[in-house]
Amino acid sequence: MVRRRLYLLTACLTVAFLSVAAIPVDKLRQHVTFLAGPDLAGRRSGQPGAVKAAQYISDQFQQVGFNVQMQEFGNNRRNVVARLGSANRYVLIGAHYDGQPGFPSASDNAAGVALLIELSRDLKALNLPMSIVAIAFDDEEQGLNGSNFYVDNPVYPLDQLSAAMIFDTMGRHFLDLKKSTLFVLGAEYSKELAQVVQRRARSDMLVAGADLIGPRSDFAGFARKKIPFLFFSHATHKDYHGEGDRPELIDYVKMAEDAALIEQMTADVARSPQNPVFLETPVYGAREVETLTQIIEQVRQEKADLPAVYRMVFADLEKRIQTDHSRATMNVASTALLALATPRLSSFLLQFIVAPAYMKDNKPEIAKALLEEAARWER
Repeated sequence: MVRRRLYLLTACLTVAFLSVAAIPVDKLRQHVTFLAGPDLAGRRSGQPGAVKAAQYISDQFQQVGFNVQMQEFGNNRRNVVARLGSANRYVLIGAHYDGQPGFPSASDNAAGVALLIELSRDLKALNLPMSIVAIAFDDEEQGLNGSNFYVDNPVYPLDQLSAAMIFDTMGRHFLDLKKSTLFVLGAEYSKELAQVVQRRARSDMLVAGADLIGPRSDFAGFARKKIPFLFFSHATHKDYHGEGDRPELIDYVKMAEDAALIEQMTADVARSPQNPVFLETPVYGAREVETLTQIIEQVRQEKADLPAVYRMVFADLEKRIQTDHSRATMNVASTALLALATPRLSSFLLQFIVAPAYMKDNKPEIAKALLEEAARWER
């Protein structure tokens, strides 16, 4: 009897292990290295580098066994749309492939496309009951144009779409901290997706509301159409939208680990007998405050050169969000973190969002210091 139980346990563990194959680190590196290479010149939408990127992605999907088509939408722009399976219902996975002109654009978003390609390969092997539609969106950087065009002109009916899983800015550590965080946004709009995320929850995941970053990536069009979605990101860093966003700085091991987690969630959605339902009124996760507080504390501990104004703001926010869970306060906290993480955006974020919030709260000394910090980056 004991031997039989051990056999059954071993068999179950083997099945569980084989149900999600490991995403190969070397393949992720290979895709990112090509897409972020100098020959593609940043993959600016409409330019030859983006055209080469689209063809490379199409070739990869075809090698996996997907049916591929280019969805043209003017000015030499195109989405690469690939489908596997004949079931009417489908799960969509997507990432934008365009980048910044002249810069490698490795984490944003060659890494997301690398994940998209290898996830497609693994999902095919699972023989899921739903079809898989994988889309590499063009022209995200200039206004989410590719994904917005797709949801307004869908190749496959949106009423047959179960959920959209979108990846953007992958492979670097948020704020260049020692510990990487996988941000998972959008679960607040679907009870069923929230259950999937909760079931796969890990200590290095931050489950938060999509409103904390606003409509800044390709999930926004699906949200506009009231389609349940999850958005995955490792978030911004000092080299975001700059020349330092290079392939060799990607944490490919961590990226592969998180890709396996995303694969599990995608498979969970595809196997669920109940389709996710979009909630008109979002229900935010219970651990959002806790995890945001942890990041603020991590920043205060690791960043020895943290400017005095940020120390002042984070000390204030760390206390305030313990009792004030309003979306306004949560948005100020996330915006302050984003401003610190991405110097190229900090002047705008501090000047037009964080400082006015402190002025409204009748804390002029903090608002003044924030405006001075914004002016420093503007210069």
